Amino acid sequence: MSKVLREFGYLEHRRTSPDSGLGEEIRSAVTSSDSSVLVVHVVAHGALAESGDRGLYVVGSDGSALDDPVSSWISLIESHPGKQRPLTLFILDLCHSGAAATLPWHQEMPTGRRRAWVISATSRRDKAFDYRLSRATTAVLQQYLDGTLRVDPSYRHIPLPTVGHEISRVVAELNAAEGYNQQIEVSRVPFTDHTHLDDLPFFPNPGHRRRVSVLSEVDSGVASLLDETFDPRHFMLRGAGTELLDRGLGQGYFRGREAEVRTLSAWFNGQGSGFRIVTGKPGVGKSALLGVLVCAAHPTLRAPTQPLWFALPAKPARNDRLVVVHARRRSLEQIADSLARQMGATEEDRPPGGWDAEGLTRLAHTGFGAAYTLVIDALDEAERPDDVAQALLLPLARSALTAGTGPRLLVGTRSEPRFAALLQLAQDAGGLIDLDDTVPSDVYRALRQYVADLLAVDTPYAAWDAAEAADALAEGIAARLTGVNDPARDKVHIPDGTSPLGWGEFLVAGLYLRRVLDLPTERDPDLARQLGLAVPVGLPELLELDLARRTDRPHLRPTLAALAHAKGLGMPERVVAHIAAAFAPSHVGSGPLPHAAVRTALAQARFYLRRDIDVNGTTLYRLFHEGLAERLCADPYGSPGKEQTS
Repeated sequence: MSKVLREFGYLEHRRTSPDSGLGEEIRSAVTSSDSSVLVVHVVAHGALAESGDRGLYVVGSDGSALDDPVSSWISLIESHPGKQRPLTLFILDLCHSGAAATLPWHQEMPTGRRRAWVISATSRRDKAFDYRLSRATTAVLQQYLDGTLRVDPSYRHIPLPTVGHEISRVVAELNAAEGYNQQIEVSRVPFTDHTHLDDLPFFPNPGHRRRVSVLSEVDSGVASLLDETFDPRHFMLRGAGTELLDRGLGQGYFRGREAEVRTLSAWFNGQGSGFRIVTGKPGVGKSALLGVLVCAAHPTLRAPTQPLWFALPAKPARNDRLVVVHARRRSLEQIADSLARQMGATEEDRPPGGWDAEGLTRLAHTGFGAAYTLVIDALDEAERPDDVAQALLLPLARSALTAGTGPRLLVGTRSEPRFAALLQLAQDAGGLIDLDDTVPSDVYRALRQYVADLLAVDTPYAAWDAAEAADALAEGIAARLTGVNDPARDKVHIPDGTSPLGWGEFLVAGLYLRRVLDLPTERDPDLARQLGLAVPVGLPELLELDLARRTDRPHLRPTLAALAHAKGLGMPERVVAHIAAAFAPSHVGSGPLPHAAVRTALAQARFYLRRDIDVNGTTLYRLFHEGLAERLCADPYGSPGKEQTS
């Protein structure tokens, strides 16, 4: 334990005198001003007092209990009115040590004011065996040091509850192997206390990397202040148009859709029908359009995301009563609760049966000013989207269309039969925007500009001797994906005025551009145009093309197939390792994939992934687009795998 704590930066406490006892040494340490953070690790016998508050005493090697109970050390830290004691973690490998972790007076303290924290080997009633807490703690801390266990790199410190959970897991393994059940206790936090324990500095995160971004205040600051179901990074990344090339949020590449931008900017400013839907095929740019407008209109995102939306031909004004939800893999209850929270409702306000459309309509008119504006993206990707549409959005939409009775509502979704009533309502009210209903020449011009702009920043095609080739490459990609100026149009019998794609042109172009930038730079304009014209005209074909050329990456496809089944915010590494093994033909029956293999595959797949952080600091992964998830769920093995299992 001493060795592993030294690797976390701790210095061992030196005895104050050769004759001082353990109790005196601990009193000296917890009242010292020499350190701001202290770990007190005690391995000994433990005994409860026979009467009174049955305080916990440490029993020395001579069989005698120390003069003061453990609670007195905690009191020395917490109760002195004029002195700031060191922030202290007690790791108590004693029988009955849970008594120190569950002191009633200590649990009543506001969590944010606590200076003393406890990890105990057992509950108050039970005994401790074979140094299990010390062995488990040492093993867990060593696993964080060597990278076997990780929390998200954005965390400066490993959250203490996460450390406690991992220690409990290892103790359970020792119980199973050695017998004598033992269960650790960690200082409890009241259920109603929502103080975050991420920054308790006992264990610095060895993998911490400070996020560096032009918009770092959005990445790690602003985004964390917004509602989880809002998922602001979804709207920022889609609005930026750079997610596929991992460009971050420093520059906006949203191009085209001028008419739709003008219409929706006016709508955000209170004009027109109270209910609108933006629809279209997968990857057509529904989320990009909503994302860039949400960034411009939202009061928290507007200033830091200005580079993303400033070039729009029309811009919505700041809206202090804007409520936003990313519905992907969220339930009806989660969506409704998020809408209510963002409109100012507290947990105490929540009706016994949960929030419904009627309750949300009442909330929308609370306070001063106009009714709230609600934006819900990716309805088709929600959990049980039929229920969300029928039970929540249809009533809200009808209220929105009745002047003065409800919030304004904007929904992004694919056009599917199960949303027929919602789509018809929007169409009847003149509020349906179908992004598939466009002039191919308009998409061609915007797509060509989008690809050219991406090539012009931080790529080999930005060099002067590749300028003509860059333009030809962009033109070739735009021609093939829209059918405009495409020499193959007649050969494949595509009617004029129609797009050959069943997927969004911008999504396919971005994915293909990643592949192109992995190839040697083509400086001949004619050959560059041919390279552009070689883009597959479908997302499935493009995914297969990308995976087929990565034969040196055997765990990439199984990892992507596993993540296609991720729910909610995503899947942690540990779960990925187990599920990916089921999609790796050479590994089936051999247990989870090795940690190193999973991490390598996640790094290789980074362009396909979205990353979030669980409440315990664990990094969660999911595919960045539902179209990819659907493709991989339908065909997790690829053609060779199918033949092998048929």
